[in-house]
Amino acid sequence: MEKTNPYFTASAASLTYFVTFIILKYLLVNRVLDWSGALIGSLIFWVVIFIVHQILNKRSDDLE
Repeated sequence: MEKTNPYFTASAASLTYFVTFIILKYLLVNRVLDWSGALIGSLIFWVVIFIVHQILNKRSDDLE
């Protein structure tokens, strides 16, 4: 497995989540932007992706 920076991976995934959440919430639900919900969700998503990335890197090291 190619090693990547976990901070970059988590940040890119979190930013993608944030933008997707805002677009879908605005276009599909009620045309009201939910900035706090998007920010809280993206922060939680960042933590989850960071932890998963670390676990996958450790598994990759164990397999080699």
